Amino acid sequence: MNTLTEDQLLDVARKLIKATEYCFFITEGGDHIPHARLMQPYDPERDFTIYFGASPRSRKIREIRKQQKVSLAFYNQQETAYLTLQGFSAIVEDVTMRRKYWRSNWNDLFPGGPESDDYVLIKFVPDKMEMMNFAHQAMPQPYSLHPTTLVRHGDSWSIPADVLSD
Repeated sequence: MNTLTEDQLLDVARKLIKATEYCFFITEGGDHIPHARLMQPYDPERDFTIYFGASPRSRKIREIRKQQKVSLAFYNQQETAYLTLQGFSAIVEDVTMRRKYWRSNWNDLFPGGPESDDYVLIKFVPDKMEMMNFAHQAMPQPYSLHPTTLVRHGDSWSIPADVLSD
C-alpha cells in the first residue's frame, strides 16, 4: 500500500520530470528491439502530455509512424528516483505548435527554425506510469522494491487494484 495519494504521486512525478534535463525516449524498431535515445523534453502539460522536437527524417519518427506506443524513462540520482511513462506518441507538424515548442539553442540543429520542414514535434500522451522515489517515499509501503504504478482513465489517474494486493 502506498502512503501517498494519487495527487501527491502525480506531483512527485511532475517534479521529477521538471528536474531532469533529458530522458530516454524508447521506441520499437522494425526488428522488435527497443531503441532508446536521450531527448530533451518540454515540461509536462497539466495532463502530463509531453512534447519533444525532432527531425522528420530521424529513425524515431520512422518508428513512431509504424508503432505509436512508446516509453519514456527519467532518472534523478539525487533523490534515488526514477519514473517510466508508457503511452502513445503522435507527430505534430502544425507551425503554431512548433513555434511554441522551440528552443533557440536548436538553431544549429534545425537552421530553418521552427517553420522549417526539417522540424516536427512529437506529442506524447501517457496512459501508465511507474515510479520509485526514495526521497519522497513514492513507493509501496512497507518498503518494497516494487514500483508505484498509476494508470490513466480519461482525465484522472489511479493506482490499479491488482497492484494494491501485491
